[in-house]
Amino acid sequence: MFYYKHLDLSKYADRKHHRLEQSVLDEADVVIAVSPLVRDDFATQTSTPVELITNGFDPDDFPKTMSTPPQDEKFRIVHTGLFASDGNPTNLWSALSDKCREDKQFADRLEIRLAGKTDKEIVDSIKAYGLGSNLINLGYLPHEKVVQEQRNASLLILPLRREPEYSKVLPGKIFEYIASGRPVLGIGQEDGAAARVLEDSGAGRMFGWNEKERLLQFMENSHAPADNIEKYSRCELTARLAELLDKYTK
Repeated sequence: MFYYKHLDLSKYADRKHHRLEQSVLDEADVVIAVSPLVRDDFATQTSTPVELITNGFDPDDFPKTMSTPPQDEKFRIVHTGLFASDGNPTNLWSALSDKCREDKQFADRLEIRLAGKTDKEIVDSIKAYGLGSNLINLGYLPHEKVVQEQRNASLLILPLRREPEYSKVLPGKIFEYIASGRPVLGIGQEDGAAARVLEDSGAGRMFGWNEKERLLQFMENSHAPADNIEKYSRCELTARLAELLDKYTK
C-alpha cells in the first residue's frame, strides 16, 4: 500500500502487520497480485507461487455503437476521476502554456476537460499558467458520460502521485483509458507499473515530471493506439482467474 507509511502505526503494530502479511503469503496455496511490481515484491518474500491478474475494463462500457469522437477542430485533453494535488503535472501546464503562446490557432482549439473531483490546487495551477480560458471543469458526471468524455478525447492524461511507493500502483482509470481507444499521456514514475501497462497495451507513454519537449512531441504526434487491449478486459481476466482456481483446487 503506497499510503502505508501514513498510517502512523506503533512499532508493535508495524511488526505485527508484517508478521501477518508474511503468514498469509506463506500459508496460501497461491497469491494473486494486481500489479506487476507487487508481484515482483511478493515473489522475493515467499516460496508460494505468485500470479498476476490486474484490474481491467468492462467491454459493455464501450459498446461498438458508442459515438465516435467529434470531427471538429477542438483538441480535447481529458482527465477523469480524482485529480489529486500531489499529482499536479505542472510540466504539462507549462508545456501547453508555451505552445499556446507560440501557436494562436492551437490556443483557440485547446480544451482541458476535467471530469470528477479535482483538487483546487489543480485548477489554480492551470489558471496560473494562463490556461483558465481553456479549462472546462465538469465536476461529477454519470459514469456513461465519463466514458463518453474519454472516448471524445484527443488525448487522455494520467498524472500519478509523486510518492515513490506509488510506482507499484495501477490506477483503475488506466484500464478505461486503454479501452477508450484514445492515446494516453502519463506523467509519473517511468519505471512503474502504470508505465509497463501503457507500453504493453500500446495505449500510450509515461513521461517524467520534468519533461516538456518529449511530452509535447508525443502530444503532437499521438494517435489512437494499436488494438492490443483484450488481455485487460474483465472477461479475459476472469477466465484467467478461473484457470488458476482449476489449477489449485484440483
